Amino acid sequence: MYTKWWLVVSKKEMTRIWVEGKLVPVTLVEILPQKVLRYKTADKDGYSAVVIGVNEKATQKEKGQKLTYDTVAEFKVDDNFVSANEVGKVLNTALIDGVASFAVKGVSKGKGYQGAIKRFHLQGGPKTHGSKFHRHVGSMGNRKPRRTLKNHPHAGQMGNEILTLKHIKLLDTLTRENEQLLMVKGSLPGARNTTLKFIIE
Repeated sequence: MYTKWWLVVSKKEMTRIWVEGKLVPVTLVEILPQKVLRYKTADKDGYSAVVIGVNEKATQKEKGQKLTYDTVAEFKVDDNFVSANEVGKVLNTALIDGVASFAVKGVSKGKGYQGAIKRFHLQGGPKTHGSKFHRHVGSMGNRKPRRTLKNHPHAGQMGNEILTLKHIKLLDTLTRENEQLLMVKGSLPGARNTTLKFIIE
């Protein structure tokens, strides 16, 4: 299945607004300048896709200037996208006309090695005096089989995972100090200035 459109954005900040009498948390993301670099074809590469460069920069080299990019992303496209967007075109908000929701893909915050209480939101033991069972997972053993089964909550690495959130609603588009911003409902993965991909399939 090919994507109808996509955008590479940067997460900026969270705030709250009133929507139909309710205070709703929202996230503001900035649409980054992105340009079509080249196309991959089924004959040469085995599939059809577009390669884009995000945040173009000119660096000085010994033999002259060289264009570099902060991020190089690749998306599968169909023939209609290829015919409408030639190599070198800068993509903009025209791709999201009439869009109400989309999927968001990004990397969550890395929180290091954490215990099971924080990692899996376990209740733990009582916090009163005399108790020696506070932030522990408790017994997880089995009589048969004589081993701990898989998928039991344990301490370990938390966060720093690739997440995909679906059905994220687009509430509004804004312009602030030459920045093109999208206001979406709820929270998105990653810290501030994290690069995210907005996709509609």
